Amino acid sequence: MTRFSVTLLRELQMAVGQALEREGVLNVPAVAWEMKARFPEVSVAELEAEILAHGMALNAAMFFHGPFSHSGHPRSRRCEGSTLH
Repeated sequence: MTRFSVTLLRELQMAVGQALEREGVLNVPAVAWEMKARFPEVSVAELEAEILAHGMALNAAMFFHGPFSHSGHPRSRRCEGSTLH
């Protein structure tokens, strides 16, 4: 199990909260890539696992949709066509 710094955990909790406020659901990969930009030494998989655990603790609706389309443009923030759990 990876141990994260207190700073990373605080920022991750804030990012999860902001995503939930902004969109009403938690897009796990999008938040992970946002965090990866701030903490490049941590793998995306480790960040996703921690974000998923935090989302589960909050009983948040989550989905898994990458942050970028194949063309390199940011994806729409809308969740149409996604399965929410």
